[in-house]
Amino acid sequence: MRTILSTEDIKNIIEQEYNGTLSQNWKPYENPNSEQIVLIDEYDGTQTETDLATYLNIKFYTFKERVDDEDTEPQSNETTFQRWVKSLNYSLNNAYALVEVVDEEATASQDIDNATKIGTISFLIQANKIKNLDYYTAKIRNALLGNPQTIQNSYGDLLTAYLTLGTLNYAQELTMTQVGECVIVTCGFKLSYLSSALTYADTQVEISLNGDDLYNAEGQIVDTNGEPTATKYLTMPLTKLSAQNIFALKALPTVVRPDLTGFVATSISFVTTLTFFDFNKELTLQFNDLFWKTSAFRYDGVLTTVQNVNIPVYIRITSNGHSYVYSTIIDNMQKAVTNSDFNISSITLKGWGKVGGQL
Repeated sequence: MRTILSTEDIKNIIEQEYNGTLSQNWKPYENPNSEQIVLIDEYDGTQTETDLATYLNIKFYTFKERVDDEDTEPQSNETTFQRWVKSLNYSLNNAYALVEVVDEEATASQDIDNATKIGTISFLIQANKIKNLDYYTAKIRNALLGNPQTIQNSYGDLLTAYLTLGTLNYAQELTMTQVGECVIVTCGFKLSYLSSALTYADTQVEISLNGDDLYNAEGQIVDTNGEPTATKYLTMPLTKLSAQNIFALKALPTVVRPDLTGFVATSISFVTTLTFFDFNKELTLQFNDLFWKTSAFRYDGVLTTVQNVNIPVYIRITSNGHSYVYSTIIDNMQKAVTNSDFNISSITLKGWGKVGGQL
């Protein structure tokens, strides 16, 4: 069954990111995106510590929200006007957020549950809170960028989703409303989901230019003397990793039908290409130094000599609870240095003929 995410469902997801869990017993400190702030009274200088989400006090809704809904316990002797005034007093600290879905892009498939919801959040918030909302939205956006979320649809299926928030756009100037002097700002969002899909976060890639780890009988990483030591593997942010298992095939006539040709695999080779930005990270700097030094005839003012061009690189992949180590050598290295842009490196590795060999 394909997932049905209504506007109300998406509102609940966004509300959870801003206000924490949707439980009635929610406490501010349970919200991982929020933080403690100090409010200073402009008249007497009194300082009060509170939670940022509680201070913003945003009520999310989809199609309709009434200010007088705040009066949950009306008294029998109150007039309609008195109840409205009481409700207004309760609501003067409230901010409101209208969640709208404006477009949807779905994959035309019966068995691939994939879609992207595009929408807008319109905030009505007190003018003195707008800077806090701008900061809080940016913080949530940074927490969600590249961080897959797991959501459940109405059929009980788990979906892998990415929620991306835009920046605040000022839609209207300051205006006086029922909840005080307010400003209306909008923020776009995009929710993409795919049923039971693995992501970048599910595949850990570690690389060693200093040989493979050694393990003792207890499974501890040790040096050549058997003393416990740190792992030789390092990590770095990757833009893209593409890997291939290439089989060498030999054509043979089949036994029962010699007029038909079949194939038999005689060997297999592993090829992978890593693409990454030149971050100021330990592993990236090692590759950077290796790239520039390999073909140089002088290094730090000293003439280079004949070198071994078989440069081993060990790759350790951890996926689905299993660890895989590949012994490779460098096939080629590329670097793109562009004016007014970031440096991009690309390295292609192939299986080393000295399988399992150490440096």
